[in-house]
Amino acid sequence: MSSWDDFYAEIEAEAKAEGPAAVRDLRARELKYSLITSLIAGRRDLHLTQAQLAARAGVAQEEISRIERGRKSPTIDTYARIAAALGLRPQLRRRGSRARARVA
Repeated sequence: MSSWDDFYAEIEAEAKAEGPAAVRDLRARELKYSLITSLIAGRRDLHLTQAQLAARAGVAQEEISRIERGRKSPTIDTYARIAAALGLRPQLRRRGSRARARVA
């Protein structure tokens, strides 16, 4: 196990000890950052700058920057516009299936 895995196991254990609300919040953050990571990876795979992606998606470059840094949570509409501009198709799976929320 890596030090990251150990660290995250501690975070999960703390959330479980705090109760269902803390676990729910942790899972929501996992999903949020998984979606953000998918957007960043998609943009980089296409060798696009934030400005180029913004122009394709019809979203301000500053908003793309804030989303990628985790400073702003996009609305579903904004996320969909960015994902469509990148040619991404969301695939949400139930926890326990082989993959967590991914964008393929």
